Amino acid sequence: MTRQGTFAMLQDSPQVYGSATRFLHWVVAALVIVQLSSVFLHEVWDGNAFSQMILPWHTSIGVSVLALMAIRTLWALSQLGHRPVHDGSLQRMAVWAHVLMYALLIMMPLSGVLMTWGSGYGVHAFGSVLIPGADVPWAAALGMVHEPIAWLITLMILGHVAMAMHHHFGRRDDTLKRMVGRPADPQ
Repeated sequence: MTRQGTFAMLQDSPQVYGSATRFLHWVVAALVIVQLSSVFLHEVWDGNAFSQMILPWHTSIGVSVLALMAIRTLWALSQLGHRPVHDGSLQRMAVWAHVLMYALLIMMPLSGVLMTWGSGYGVHAFGSVLIPGADVPWAAALGMVHEPIAWLITLMILGHVAMAMHHHFGRRDDTLKRMVGRPADPQ
């Protein structure tokens, strides 16, 4: 395969999301679902094996989500001209829902970083100190939005999955197919 062909596979098109978009989408989705499910499960079943395995990695996973979302946002902006046109009020609402989802997926790990840093613990990821702790009350206070954002993201994910199922089974269009790498049917 030529270099141009390989790059074309990475890029989005009106028929299919490119491999870079799909990779970033599904990796972030998996990491966020692991994070949320381990924390929620810990709240209802303290000491469960899944949460005990995942929670020590909470900050590392969160830092990974933050880095991936920064890359994903820049990539998505670079692909706007390649994606399907979104006409109509329902499609514009979907675009704004995605903008909100991206914002929340950046704000949640960022608020976690601020909370741990500002509370003096420092930010430790993958066995390394990324940011030494400090006593910064405003940062710790900003970190208090971490949990409410987690609830908002949970609701957004449920809505996102419900709309994907609606598109696939209700409208029978190619929205979900494009995100799993199957080209949209020619018009």
